[in-house]
This record gives sequence, C-alpha cells and structure tokens, in this order.
Amino acid sequence: MHTLLLLAALSSQITFNTTRDGDNYTITPLVQVTQDCVCQVQIITEREGAAGVSQSRQRNTMTLPANQTTAISRIRLSISAHDNVKIIVTVSDGQSLHLAQQWPAE
Repeated sequence: MHTLLLLAALSSQITFNTTRDGDNYTITPLVQVTQDCVCQVQIITEREGAAGVSQSRQRNTMTLPANQTTAISRIRLSISAHDNVKIIVTVSDGQSLHLAQQWPAE
C-alpha cells in the first residue's frame, strides 16, 4: 500500500509554463495529479528589488482531475535584471499528497 502511495506521489507534479516579453514575464503554474483531488493550493510570490521587498500569498481549495494538466493561476510580473523573484507553489490533499515546487528552479 505504501508503495502505491509513493508511486502516485512521484507521478504527480507541478511545472511552470513561462513566457517572456522583455522584462515582462507570465508564469503559469501547472499541476498534474494521478487521482482526483480536492486540494489546498498555495502560491507565495516573493520579490526583492530597487523598490523594496514584497510578498503575496494566495490560498484556495481546488478540485483537480486525475491525469490532466491544470493551470492553477497566471502570474504576470515585470522583472528587471536586479530583481530577485521567487514563486513557491504547494498542493496538498491534507493526507498523502503534498507537492511543492519553486520558480525559478534552484
């Protein structure tokens, strides 16, 4: 049983689709789960730049269908060369599924 849970967790994933136009970025977190899931989704966006430091946090409950890639948000940012930006996405069903991924990847 534990092996099945481990395989399901390993097959589920968070990825990012990123497009860029100059300093303007559109980052779309994508989630795929192996079983239907009513999940807590959290997105934390941290930014440090010439204008200072900011952090935003979004939390929502979403129904994610099995074996389908689902866009859970769309984040638009203007990022200059001296900005430090980090986006952390977590998805959890409160039981066996807990996914976390950061953009950009470290």
